[in-house]
Amino acid sequence: MKRLVVWMALSALALGCGDSASSSQAVELSFAAVVGDQPFVCGETYDDLGANGTSLVLSDFRFYVQEIQLKNGDSGWVPVQLAENKFQYDNVALLDFEDGCGDFGNADLNDVVAGTVPEGEYAGVRFKMGVPVELNHADASTAPGPLGLTSMFWSWRGGYKFLRIDSGNIKDNPAIWRMHLGSTGCGMTNDPTTPPEEPCTNENRVEVEFDVFDAANDVLVADIAALVDGAPLDENAEGTPAGCMAAPDDSDCGPIFDNLGLPFGGSTPDAQQFFSIE
Repeated sequence: MKRLVVWMALSALALGCGDSASSSQAVELSFAAVVGDQPFVCGETYDDLGANGTSLVLSDFRFYVQEIQLKNGDSGWVPVQLAENKFQYDNVALLDFEDGCGDFGNADLNDVVAGTVPEGEYAGVRFKMGVPVELNHADASTAPGPLGLTSMFWSWRGGYKFLRIDSGNIKDNPAIWRMHLGSTGCGMTNDPTTPPEEPCTNENRVEVEFDVFDAANDVLVADIAALVDGAPLDENAEGTPAGCMAAPDDSDCGPIFDNLGLPFGGSTPDAQQFFSIE
């Protein structure tokens, strides 16, 4: 079965003979997107999704990752220092699998996160799907790199959409369904461009961790079909947007939050099911 693949290739960097303080090696995480046993292709129709076997024409799939770490031989977690480029800034990276087939995307694609770690052997990986608090509430219109996409931003109060999946607004498809995940409960103000003074009530950063991960042989899998498993995508709670916009009172979000390992409606969820290893 083809799944969302994440693999890491480690290669040594020669950074000064005998200088252990500067010895490091490159690390590259390559991502691919799938829906069940099919690769994600912007504009394609996917059938039998969710609790009621709904068909969706998917037009967007993007998400941010932060705090990427590898587990070394001493069982310690080591941060990956990301290089800065169009898709990476200050150890935040954007994975972009849509190619502009919908109304809100762009032609740019990115399926790689690259950085460095100290030289060594690593056998575990963990990260969060999200944007750090210190970067989350800013002006996206002037932000650098991957944080400069207004289509991935709600407002200074709510911050970024950590995950964006859209169906509709494409090929005359009338079925609008969206999953936008970000922080909520970020306070009220007369000025919506003022960052919140207190932490958001619901941070909604998805934590992913695998203690056993062989970068050469294992595959880290994330799957839109697994994300919506058990969710009635063709139904919509009265008075709420189509799909789930992470509102804590939108019952449509319940099954999806469970699959992300996030609490919803006072629940204590199991571990996230969006990512797995094969």
